[in-house]
Amino acid sequence: MKFIIFDLDDTLLCGDCEAGWINFLVSKGLLDNENHKSKLNQFDIDYRQGILNFDEYSTYIQEPLKNLDISKVENLVEEFIQKNIDNLTDDLTDDLLNEAKSADKVLIASGSHDFLVKGFAEYFDIESSIGTPVEIKNDIFTGSLSGEPTFSDGKVKAVKNWCFTNDLKIQDSIFYSDSINDLPMLEACGEPIVVNPDDNLRKIALDRSYKILNR
Repeated sequence: MKFIIFDLDDTLLCGDCEAGWINFLVSKGLLDNENHKSKLNQFDIDYRQGILNFDEYSTYIQEPLKNLDISKVENLVEEFIQKNIDNLTDDLTDDLLNEAKSADKVLIASGSHDFLVKGFAEYFDIESSIGTPVEIKNDIFTGSLSGEPTFSDGKVKAVKNWCFTNDLKIQDSIFYSDSINDLPMLEACGEPIVVNPDDNLRKIALDRSYKILNR
C-alpha cells in the first residue's frame, strides 16, 4: 500500500497560503493593518527559527473571522484559492499531485489552520487533511483554537491519531516537507523526502541521505 503525506506550505504549494490569506483579507477590507507585512515577516522568521508564539499568531490570523459563520468563511476560502492558485503552484506541485494519483491513501498534514488546509485539499481532490484546529461553535468561528497546533511534535501526534482512526501506520508513509520544523515527522515516517529545504534541513538531509527535491 502506498501512503503519502504532504506538508502544504512551500511543499505541495510553492508559497505560504496563510501569508496569501492575510493579503487577501486586506484586499477584501476584512483586515485593516498597515503593518501586516512586517508582522507576517516576523511570524515567518520566528517559525523558521522554531520560536513562533502560535497563540499570538493564530489570534492574528483568525481575528477577521471572529463571529463569521462557517459558510461565509468557506466561500472566502474558495474565492481566495481561485484568485491565488496560479501564484501558489508550480511544475513541482503538478509533479507531486501526479505522484499522489499513484497512492492508495493521501493526506495533507500542515501547521496552517485547518479551514485553509481543507480548502486546498478539496481543490486538489485530496480526500484527507489535517491542520491546526480552529474552534467553531454553532457554526460560528470563535477566533480561538480547539486543540494543539499541528506543527513539529504536534503534527506527529495529529498524524498518529489520524493513522489510528484510518487503520494505517505513520512509519509506512512517504512524507514530503520543506521545513526543519517537520524534522519529527521526517524521522517518524517510513520514507522522508525534503522539498527545497532550508539550509538547516538540507544539511540534515544530506547527512542522512534523504531524497531532496528542488524547485
